[in-house]
Amino acid sequence: MSKPRRNALVAAFVVVVLALFAASSILFAAQGGVGRGHMRFDQVIGILGLPWLLILEVTPWPESLWLGDYVMIVLLPLACNLAVVLVLWRLLTRRR
Repeated sequence: MSKPRRNALVAAFVVVVLALFAASSILFAAQGGVGRGHMRFDQVIGILGLPWLLILEVTPWPESLWLGDYVMIVLLPLACNLAVVLVLWRLLTRRR
């Protein structure tokens, strides 16, 4: 795969991650937070927050480390997904 094509692919993945973040933020704001699965957009926000929200479900998370619903449910999935994209991009650029 050529370098410009590889960079365009990475840019497309970054755009997708940012679009998912924007959608999740809009839904979070539209319903005024999350309701532990009982509000209208909770399931959609949960799907948009994958894979980070699966990590939150599997591992115990002390209340003292909880940074707020928006940070834990919207911002940390953004960071996690961007990190995955950037690591994959780095692996692709090293592989020659």
